[in-house]
Amino acid sequence: MPEHKQIKALLAVSRPAVSGPLRAYFHARGDSVEEVSPSPVDPVVERVSVLRPDLVVLELDGSIEALETMHRCFRTLPVVVFAPTSPEIAFAAARLGAVEILSFPLGSDELASKLNRVTARLADAPSRDAAPSRNAGNPSNEVLEDFPRIFSSSPRMMQIHDTINKVANTSATVLIRGESGVGKEIAARMIYALSERSHGPYIKLNCAAIPGDLLESELFGYESGAFTGAVRSKPGKFELADGGTLFLDEIGEMEPRLQAKLLHVLQDGQFSRLGAKGDVAVDVRVICATNQILEQRVAEGSFREDLFYRINVITISVPPLRERREEIPILIRYFLERYARVYQRTLVPLDPKVLDFLCDYSWPGNIRELENLCKRYVIVGDPTQIVRELSAHKKNENPVQPPQPAETAPASIAGDPSLLEIGHRAAWLAERAAIREMLVETRWNRREAARRLKVSYKALLNKIRVMEVESKG
Repeated sequence: MPEHKQIKALLAVSRPAVSGPLRAYFHARGDSVEEVSPSPVDPVVERVSVLRPDLVVLELDGSIEALETMHRCFRTLPVVVFAPTSPEIAFAAARLGAVEILSFPLGSDELASKLNRVTARLADAPSRDAAPSRNAGNPSNEVLEDFPRIFSSSPRMMQIHDTINKVANTSATVLIRGESGVGKEIAARMIYALSERSHGPYIKLNCAAIPGDLLESELFGYESGAFTGAVRSKPGKFELADGGTLFLDEIGEMEPRLQAKLLHVLQDGQFSRLGAKGDVAVDVRVICATNQILEQRVAEGSFREDLFYRINVITISVPPLRERREEIPILIRYFLERYARVYQRTLVPLDPKVLDFLCDYSWPGNIRELENLCKRYVIVGDPTQIVRELSAHKKNENPVQPPQPAETAPASIAGDPSLLEIGHRAAWLAERAAIREMLVETRWNRREAARRLKVSYKALLNKIRVMEVESKG
């Protein structure tokens, strides 16, 4: 067997008839394999955060909720999906970035063929757990090519382009604002690439994807014996980014306790590992990003005011894609060409009517949603299904039917209300009160509140907005 890079695989599969062949495949390659139950998904997320595998095989039971969670927490992690044979699940899995789909019954030849394609793509990728070399963080030429395409194709993006050029060679902390998927990390990478620190590492950490206790060890590292399971010392992201740039995505989700420690590092350039007696000095430029209104978080008491002013030295606000529609055809062409090369497919241009439809769509997921759609089109090759999906989204954005009583504030009940009306109003008031009580209990940590209420984070945000749940009153 030719030499290949060994990988770490995490199998989140319950069926022995599937886990056995998967385990045999990776062991035959000499890869390391760890297994965890696929349900519930929270332990899988926690194990990924600790193990940092190169690849995850995730079993779905007919629902894509687990894959949605993995995609939200680890967007760049390759995930192979094992799921029942279903066009709907296959399409949804492609939409959520699955790199391959396996179905039962699983033939050994089919398994090897599909996994060989996946492992081949991982061959040139750096280990997710390896300490980077001085140049390991340099953005690829592909990222450099993204810059003029994404940041130079409209007047507003040209202004951002100019700002990036001005701040790149300074040491100032930069705060990048914008909705999810607008290209905040692209901006961060370009600041890094154009700076004098481009010879050093570029390290990224998503503050929303890792629980608070793990986030502290990821940021600052730990000494051997600092806690149960810490069998050897581990450097944190600040040490790995020494001499380079650290990109802290979703900074608004960081716990206040860690915010204080981060402020100390930004002010003094020093910190201590967990369990260490002395401080470590580092030279790191920090770039932060958020899709939240941090001023509101400060008013709520969930984000430190002194840290906000410390990271808000230079602000770059990236507008949503719906406000720069002239870029949509350029981006579509770029992503189609890119993924046709990645998946070795013959590119079939989109019909002009389909392109017009895409240019008229509001793109709530911004560039990330557009990129995923182009990826699906290259893989599936069916524009009809894509248009049907987006049409459903557009219908939901402008519903013809009035909202259901449980989702809108019920009007005051006058006259002789029916039992149904009384029930709707009572349920709405009880739900609103429960949400507000949990938010107060969690100090307005909405992710923690969503976890305790057993709803998705996005669903809770929507209910807070629709029900007008406020921090006071």
